[in-house]
Formats: sequence, C-alpha cells, structure tokens
Amino acid sequence: MDTFSLLEDKVRKAAALVRELKQRNQTLERELPEARKRSQRLEEELPELRSKVQDLQKALQAAEKGAGTSSEDVKKLSAAEQELKVLRHEREEIRVRIARLIEVLDGLE
Repeated sequence: MDTFSLLEDKVRKAAALVRELKQRNQTLERELPEARKRSQRLEEELPELRSKVQDLQKALQAAEKGAGTSSEDVKKLSAAEQELKVLRHEREEIRVRIARLIEVLDGLE
C-alpha cells in the first residue's frame, strides 16, 4: 500500500469520526433542554423535600423518645429519605451530563 492510500484511509476514518461526533453532539443538544428542565424542577422540589425530611426526622426522634409517634410516621420518614436520595442522585447525574454537553460544545469552537 502506498502512502497516498494510507493517507486516504486515515482521512476516511477521520471523516467518519467527525460524522459520529456530530451525531452525538446533536443528540446531546436535543437532550440538554430536557435535562435543564429536570434539573430546575429537582432544584425547586429540594427545599420542600428537605422540610419534609426534617419534619419526619423530628417525628422519628419523638417516636424514639416514646412520644407515641406511629409507625406510619416512621415509614413516611424512610420513604422521604429514600426519595431525597434518589433526587440527589438524579440531580448529580444531570449535572454531570450538562457538564459533558458543555465540554462537547466548547470543543466545537
């Protein structure tokens, strides 16, 4: 194989890679608005969930002290803590994805 053929092959591979990266970029750009909306929604819900968790933690502490709090309150606390954990995880995933999108977009300049 001569050097010109090698060069042609490398150019074809580079062009295929550029096409693939453009497709990935377009996909990420389409996902970005939804990810931002979801992140904003999660950020808006977070204070309310924190408040619920604090209330439920207080109820749990009262239950542990024998103040007569029902097992239902304990279940609510557990569910709220789990929901908060899931939302934090989702928010972190969205932040990572947005950071990747920004890196890709910055790389296009």
